[in-house]
Amino acid sequence: MSHHRASRPDDEGVYVRGPAGLGMRRLSIIDLSTGHQPIHNEDRSVWVVLNGEIYNYQELRRTLEDLGHQFCTNTDTR
Repeated sequence: MSHHRASRPDDEGVYVRGPAGLGMRRLSIIDLSTGHQPIHNEDRSVWVVLNGEIYNYQELRRTLEDLGHQFCTNTDTR
């Protein structure tokens, strides 16, 4: 019998600024070490959470890198 981990959240994060906040719990599948959310853009002016998977994220990442964007994770979020 194969062994797999339970399908329940194993990571969580919170971002709060002023009266607004974002919270996230996730089951880490892609980028277990640096895929922590909420996640921000280069200058921390935009914060997001994502529940789902972007299947062509590697192609999109290359396009965005060609446009000068910098990534701080290897996850499919940013």
